[in-house]
Amino acid sequence: MVKSASAPRRASAGAGAPANGIVDNRAHRVGDVLREEIAPASALSFVSAYFTIYAYEALRDELEAAGQLRFLYGDPQGLASV
Repeated sequence: MVKSASAPRRASAGAGAPANGIVDNRAHRVGDVLREEIAPASALSFVSAYFTIYAYEALRDELEAAGQLRFLYGDPQGLASV
């Protein structure tokens, strides 16, 4: 989940995020949506159990341009049952 301190932006038609806001990582890839939605100097908060150093590398330019980045790495409970 990406949360911005500025006014929330809704994705327009043709943008990376679908109109219903659900990013399934198949039809709409999370990295593509984040790349389009992260604005320079924004304050970002992420909560995820699956964000990796590879994801950071792929989004490095956007994440490093953010004014503030807070990240909470959660425990991937239930992963064994997937």
